[in-house]
Amino acid sequence: MCVKCCSTKTSVKSILLIDYEASVREILQVCLSEIGGWNAIAAASFEEGLTLLLKEKVDAIVMDNFSAKRDSIKFIQKLKANPVTRSIPILLITYKASWYSRQHLQDMSVVGAIAKPFDPVRLPVQISQLLGWNYTVETF
Repeated sequence: MCVKCCSTKTSVKSILLIDYEASVREILQVCLSEIGGWNAIAAASFEEGLTLLLKEKVDAIVMDNFSAKRDSIKFIQKLKANPVTRSIPILLITYKASWYSRQHLQDMSVVGAIAKPFDPVRLPVQISQLLGWNYTVETF
């Protein structure tokens, strides 16, 4: 059985993925583009993500909040302070998802958190639900 999650809108959504682990980035990119049907743009660091945001228009950001520099909060603050990026919804995908209460996520200006390890087939559905995007799931 193959599963494909498709946006019901005519335009394809773009999602910026930020994860320091190359293998996770690759899985996320394939999962969101092949299963989700979205344009998935990947970055290996917050700095690279910021550079891509200046070049690309994205509809959402999916990011791991862990980095060696522990700079995820500063990155989110930069995005929310910039008029161009302030309205882009942010989702965390992290091993520490259960650590965050709804209030904590709201205080961080984050829409939600998805736990690693994640189910690649279910991930587009989870993202769609958290972002309030319309979608359909096709099985064939």
